[in-house]
Amino acid sequence: MTTIDPIRFGGIASGLDTESIIKNLMKIETAKVDRQFQQKTLLEWKRDDYRAINNNLRTLREKNVFNLKLQGTFLAKKVTSSDENVLSATAGPDTMEGSYSVKVNQLAKGASVISNEVNLGTGFTEGSFKIKGGEGTEEVEISVAATDTIGDVIAKINAGSEKTGVSAMYDQNLKQIFLITKATGEKAEINITGDDTILTKLGLGTITNPVKGQNALIEFNGQTLSYDSNQFSLYGINMTLKKEGTTVDVTVAKNIDSIVDQIKGFVEQYNTIMTDIGTKLSEKRYRDYNPLTDEQKADMKEKDIENWEEKARSGIFRADGLLNSIASSLRMTTGDAVATGSEYKTLSSIGITTSPDWKDNGKLYIDEEKLREALTDDLDGVMKIFNNDSEDPKAQGIARKLDDMLKSQMEDIASTAGRNVIGADESSLGKQISQMETRLDDMQDRLVSIEDAYWAKFSAMEQALQQMQNQSNWLSSQLGQS
Repeated sequence: MTTIDPIRFGGIASGLDTESIIKNLMKIETAKVDRQFQQKTLLEWKRDDYRAINNNLRTLREKNVFNLKLQGTFLAKKVTSSDENVLSATAGPDTMEGSYSVKVNQLAKGASVISNEVNLGTGFTEGSFKIKGGEGTEEVEISVAATDTIGDVIAKINAGSEKTGVSAMYDQNLKQIFLITKATGEKAEINITGDDTILTKLGLGTITNPVKGQNALIEFNGQTLSYDSNQFSLYGINMTLKKEGTTVDVTVAKNIDSIVDQIKGFVEQYNTIMTDIGTKLSEKRYRDYNPLTDEQKADMKEKDIENWEEKARSGIFRADGLLNSIASSLRMTTGDAVATGSEYKTLSSIGITTSPDWKDNGKLYIDEEKLREALTDDLDGVMKIFNNDSEDPKAQGIARKLDDMLKSQMEDIASTAGRNVIGADESSLGKQISQMETRLDDMQDRLVSIEDAYWAKFSAMEQALQQMQNQSNWLSSQLGQS
């Protein structure tokens, strides 16, 4: 149902600018609504910023801290090949370090068939033939019609390739059919049987079944080994063969670069959080800058709005207890010593220190050279600083302590500001915002009632004046007649 605003006429009898008078009177009432709106906006900003901080804490916990809890992060291996064009390799955390010699005598290949030149002449006669791959495949019958083209036959072969493991193509320049198996190795096969007339037309009549693939043959530290694929794992080394006839040296060593990158990623995310929290805790509060109403924004330029709201938003977390607690807990946890049984017990002992300048918000700094030296000297000791698992709090790794601490702090923020999920927000800020929204609705309704009351009073006054003017005019008329 559409609501039609009432048409109001003011000042007909009095000559007053009734609309302007009522607008000025309403400014007092509207100011109360604006203050409520501004308070709600401040709470919404605070809620949104809390949630943004929680997202950063979640990234720190679920990505950076989680990785540093894993032994695999510190046991990562790096594999180098003396000739990547012949052999490339990767390794897992359990791969033994060492140097290995690999000679690639033969690459694994699939079974393949090249037909004689295909000369269709007057075309096909009706018939069929069967194709089967190697072990684990099915035999598929290919029916050929007299009206089929070579393209039709190729399409029928490929339609059954998921079952046979055999694919086909036709080279128009060479006028030859090429068949190849998806699988490689000696177990890969191509078996073709059927109507001799059809097979002869396709240039496949002289095929001797089965046509087999070949295994890869290598010499690993002098030991001859055979594989049905060019990709295989040996002693935990994942190898990919690319070229035969060449000897390659493969070296497996600690992947210090990978470990350093993981620690750098942790420090970078940690510093992002500490800088953000530190800035929010120390921001100046501009109390003369309140959140703008829609009416105020309408008269301002976009850049002016941005600058105003930057000041209005500044300082809303100044000396905030929850953020103070998070920052303090992060600093204390990363500063803890861990009973590792090694000379490396703290982050500072491996080159990760905090600035003595309090304005630096407790950021961490890495001396990469010192970190690399520690990782090379005692990898196990450095690893324990982060992920040692012990019931003794003094021996608990920093990453494990951070994991528990972050989980608790994230729950505290969620109970204060809620989560970015659909549904009722039962957090403390969420409830306050909801109450303010209800209050704003009530105040808006009251504004309408107050404005209506003002109009009613002025209308009554106008009617009274009009009546007085009418009576005055009548009296003047009567006196004039007398």
